[in-house]
Amino acid sequence: MFISYSHADSQWLRLLNTHLKPLTRDQKVEIWSDQKIRKGERWRDRIHKQLAMARVGIFLVSADFLASDFIHAQELPPLLKAANREGATLLTVIVRPCGGAFQDSPLSQLQAMNGPQSPLSGMTRTQREQIMVDVYNELRSLFKAPVAAPAARSRPAVAPKPVAKKPTAPKRVTTARAAPAALDSTAKSKAIAKSKAIAKNIAAAKPKSATKTTPKPTTKPAAKPAAKAAPKTPAKKAAPRAKK
Repeated sequence: MFISYSHADSQWLRLLNTHLKPLTRDQKVEIWSDQKIRKGERWRDRIHKQLAMARVGIFLVSADFLASDFIHAQELPPLLKAANREGATLLTVIVRPCGGAFQDSPLSQLQAMNGPQSPLSGMTRTQREQIMVDVYNELRSLFKAPVAAPAARSRPAVAPKPVAKKPTAPKRVTTARAAPAALDSTAKSKAIAKSKAIAKNIAAAKPKSATKTTPKPTTKPAAKPAAKAAPKTPAKKAAPRAKK
């Protein structure tokens, strides 16, 4: 991680290093700035070497930062190139007011952690700390290694207990009936005749129901009274023939 800043903004560099310390201790992230150049070391060569190795660039932008010819010519181009070609992450923090100079710089194309209208120097201490916390959280997602799951303890192999098999019930065997469509005409005729014969036999076996008859009276009805005989008219005697 390469931090580009102006020496006039060293106080903001110290604040940033304080918030990023857990990354260097826990995640073994190397955070580099020109304060790590040793006495007698070729500082220009060392800066170019660290720029070539950097995968993250942090810019502490101010008017002094934008006015530096060395930053503009030597530090910005390699980091912008790494972002375009290799996907390097670039974070911008506005530490002091820089006016329209920031809008005219290549960094204006990048989303800053805070806008140029809200520099750190104009914030409260709590607000500044929160911006640094946001920077840490962005970097934490890049460098935090996944936690390995604990290895499971191996247990001695135990032979499985034999399980008694339950007796299975015998399967019922069902005789499939022939589909009606499968019978030919002859079989149909025989089946119809057979069913008629069975029906006839069943009807014949049933007892015939007794017919209801009107019982005849056992006693004769009383004889009607005989009609009174009409009085016979006396027969007329033949008139005696006249003698000739």
